[in-house]
Amino acid sequence: MKKILSFVLAAICLLAFAGCGGHGSQAGTPAAHQGAHGETVLRVGTDADYPPFEYYQETTKAFTGFDIELMQGVAREMGYSRVEFVNLDFDKLLPALNDKKVDAVISCLTVTEERKQKSDFTEPYLDSANVAVGPAGTAFNGVEGLKGKRIAVEAGSIHVKEAKRHSGDVVECGYAGEALKMVADKKADFAILDQYTARFFITQNYSGKLAVLAEIRDNKDTGIAIAVAKGNREMLDKLNAGLKNYQATAAFMQLKNTYFGRLEK
Repeated sequence: MKKILSFVLAAICLLAFAGCGGHGSQAGTPAAHQGAHGETVLRVGTDADYPPFEYYQETTKAFTGFDIELMQGVAREMGYSRVEFVNLDFDKLLPALNDKKVDAVISCLTVTEERKQKSDFTEPYLDSANVAVGPAGTAFNGVEGLKGKRIAVEAGSIHVKEAKRHSGDVVECGYAGEALKMVADKKADFAILDQYTARFFITQNYSGKLAVLAEIRDNKDTGIAIAVAKGNREMLDKLNAGLKNYQATAAFMQLKNTYFGRLEK
């Protein structure tokens, strides 16, 4: 289990936890798996090193983050007893759906045309944008300022494609925090990542050192959603219904305020 990022966890250590589940089947929910005491368990893949969306809390031996709590709320609305989170490398998440290793995937997944060829997606639960991050005080003239520069990104993310649109010198890192560290250590000129994650890391670790310099928005690729296996209409419909119901609750609004209240316009 990944142990990175432990230094940023104390600020939100009281968030909800996820359980572990077993296998089997039970009527009432699609692709339900039965736990040791007859609970219905939804297996969900995630790459747990992307705060504030998902990460592993070593002190409590539990997954936490916005996506984690969101998925738990949606699963309750769907009728599941609990969620079993399966920690996978980002580039293995969507293949795990088709291999039936998990029932759904939540991991700050931006819906793109390329990804829709491999998986189906729920309605978006957040709208986001890519941002360029560099040393605080850097003079920056929009995306033209990325041209020819060394850009750090998380491997397997949509930010790789975005970075390569602007520069031929792109460094693919193991996770988002590593990309920002490369900029802080002057091993890269800029990093490109999701705006929420960028601001979270900067607030926790790089205040006064790094800054969001510009938003890089592709209007076609802004929605963040939950993925299911291609053609699994039953699970998709259930997830959409559960998501819609959960978004209408006070708990969902509180969840957004807890993680993103200071960031939203």
